[in-house]
Amino acid sequence: MKMKPIKLVAFLFLLTPFNAGAQHQDNEIDYPKFDQYFHDSKFSGNVLVAVHGKPIFRKSYGYANLELNVSNTLETKFRIGSITKQFTAMAIMILQVQGKLSVRDEMGDHLSDIPEEWKGITIHQLLTHTSGLMHSWALKGFRKTMMLHNSIQQTIDRFKGQPLVGKPGEKFAYSGVGYFVLSDIIQKVSGKSYEAFLKEEVFDKIGMKNTGCDNPLKLIQNKASGYITNSSGVSNAGYIYIPILTGGGNLYSTVDDLLKWDQSFYGNKLVSKETKKMIFMPELKNYGYGWIILETEKVYRMYHSGGVPGFGAFIDRYPNKGVVIIIMSNNIQATAKKRVSFPKLVLKELAE
Repeated sequence: MKMKPIKLVAFLFLLTPFNAGAQHQDNEIDYPKFDQYFHDSKFSGNVLVAVHGKPIFRKSYGYANLELNVSNTLETKFRIGSITKQFTAMAIMILQVQGKLSVRDEMGDHLSDIPEEWKGITIHQLLTHTSGLMHSWALKGFRKTMMLHNSIQQTIDRFKGQPLVGKPGEKFAYSGVGYFVLSDIIQKVSGKSYEAFLKEEVFDKIGMKNTGCDNPLKLIQNKASGYITNSSGVSNAGYIYIPILTGGGNLYSTVDDLLKWDQSFYGNKLVSKETKKMIFMPELKNYGYGWIILETEKVYRMYHSGGVPGFGAFIDRYPNKGVVIIIMSNNIQATAKKRVSFPKLVLKELAE
């Protein structure tokens, strides 16, 4: 693909230690359309576009906390919702490499206190949303129970009496519950907490120092507050005890850390090339292991969005072009349309 030439000032920035002020100024000069796109919509959050691992656009908008008048910065941490599933999938693959499980194993091989109809569901089916387990948000009363300080086991227990929405392996049905169960398998097999395993086997190995499991009881510096926008204006998002979404939506991160995540797939720090092929092998509805994969004559793309009350996130990778687009917001309505239109703008600009 013919790339847009990077101006000298932007090139020098890439070779210079990070400076937020200079960075913002240079990026606005080089990609004014990107900046205008987010300014016009009163976006609140952070945006990063990188080519071959080098940020060409990286900027913050809006406020991390409106009540205290604290602006978002590139160090601001946002909840990433279902992008968490990519890390859960990676943890499972690392355990497979370690010989502690196989994606062809059945749930009953690792978990005993589960309904009979769950026991034959494979880890592969959990990863690809073909398990037949319902989606968490579809459970009656879940929006109320998500405020309770329950453990992940207590959360899973709420779904044990629910019928399957399809025969395992035959139908795609997006299921947060499936990823809750995967986190339980990770803990049982590894002998470590989900949080400890991810930190030791993923985050520490690729330098993701600003990513972790969120918990409203912990003090986490530079974490954004979540908001919603409706006809009445902007208000605080409803409370959620985020640990109940362990494995499916409980992580927080930064745009720079997600860039490190993107870059990890170009090397073998975490898993081998063969294992990565398994992760990015699309099944029903083009879903792999925590990623949606589209491969046509014109584009090879892998992406996923995430949303929890007050937050929206999006990671969009084009590995054949070396491009990644990352959007993180503390107002979920702000990312819904952008994950469709902004990538089109980026690819058009880079191709000119």
